[in-house]
Amino acid sequence: MYEEIEIFGEKIRIKNYLCSSNPNKIKRQNAKLNLYIKINDACNAKCEFCSNRDMQDMGNINLEKLEYVLDYLNKRNLLNRISITGGEPMLKLDLLNKVANLIFKVIPNAMVTINTNGFNLRKVVNLDSINKIEGIHISRHYYEDELNKQIFKMDVATKKDIEYVMSNVTNKKILRLNCLLIKDYIDKPEEVEKYLEFASELGIFRVGFVSLMKVNDYCKENYINFNSVFKKEIMNPKTIAHFYDMNICECINGVYISKKGKFVEWYARMTKELNCEYSRQFVYTSDNKLTTGFGKEIII
Repeated sequence: MYEEIEIFGEKIRIKNYLCSSNPNKIKRQNAKLNLYIKINDACNAKCEFCSNRDMQDMGNINLEKLEYVLDYLNKRNLLNRISITGGEPMLKLDLLNKVANLIFKVIPNAMVTINTNGFNLRKVVNLDSINKIEGIHISRHYYEDELNKQIFKMDVATKKDIEYVMSNVTNKKILRLNCLLIKDYIDKPEEVEKYLEFASELGIFRVGFVSLMKVNDYCKENYINFNSVFKKEIMNPKTIAHFYDMNICECINGVYISKKGKFVEWYARMTKELNCEYSRQFVYTSDNKLTTGFGKEIII
């Protein structure tokens, strides 16, 4: 299930297998992990499902140290995708720009994504490396602007903001939508279909649906098991691949064909076990530490 490696003089266990369509079988692979770079630990949203909603630390990223860590991990061939996240990374646009440029300086062919709630979305088109970035993942938990705003308790990206970005970027697959399954919002097949129709009209390439992690009372009370929503016999079309990561999580992948014949890739994911005995990602924190996961063991 894992292998032990040494990073900065510390021995850690990391995942070294692929997810499988059979939960009882795994296939070994060369150990590579995603790296999440938290450029801050502050967010302007007040989402009730978030376990860090009271964090307002804008961070103090040391670019020289980050460059050293990127180079170190890259030379050891340990990196898969690199995600710039927070907090809300779009609160610090200048730093976001510098970090993205730094990544491509160290790793020219890096696969880089940005995770955002959509704040300041129109300004992403001004990033120096906008044509190199693989994807911008926008958290959007309902298709209607007003109800989506209600969840975040603040102004976030509207339909018009998304349309603006789509019309001002070369890579038309750069924007992806990530939607949490929440009771009374996106919680049944009919609502998923409406969301995918909304995405198809915007020309969105991929949509992710994720069950809440039970980190607080709100999440427990509003939890939706994705297996009750994504059923092969009712999805359109009926082409679904189901994958398992041991007993830790599972996901479903498919393609949706809209009423106008447009294709939207989609996936659904559900984490079942919050604690794991081995690392599944690296995180570079906003206070310049490298950890084996969010809130996990510090390596340097």
